[in-house]
Amino acid sequence: MNKTSLLAAALLSSSPLLAASASAAEPVIVTCKFEKLPQMILIFRGGMGASDNTLQIGQTKPVPMSVGSSLMSAEYGTQSFTFSLRLPANVSVSAPKQDTLTYYGECISTLQPN
Repeated sequence: MNKTSLLAAALLSSSPLLAASASAAEPVIVTCKFEKLPQMILIFRGGMGASDNTLQIGQTKPVPMSVGSSLMSAEYGTQSFTFSLRLPANVSVSAPKQDTLTYYGECISTLQPN
C-alpha cells in the first residue's frame, strides 16, 4: 500500500480517527504536494468539527480549516480550497468569477508508519 493509500485509509475510512486526534497529545500533520501549487500543510488538532484545525500554503500564515467526514475546506483571501484525501488526493480551488480548478497530488501524514 502506498503512502497516499495509507493516508486515505487512516483519515477517511475511519472518522473516529479524526475525532481521536482531539484528545491526542500531538496534532496530526498532513503534508500535501499538488501539481502546480506550493506545498500545503494540514494540521488536525481537534479533529472533525473542531475550530483549531489549520491549513498553511507555502510560507504563508496558517488559516482555519473546516474538517468534515470526507472533505476539508479553508479560505485564503478570495480563494476557497476544498480537499479530498481520497485516492487520488486532490484540492479544488475556486475564486469569484473564475472557474474552479482541481489539482491532484500526494499527501503524507505523521500517522503513517516509518
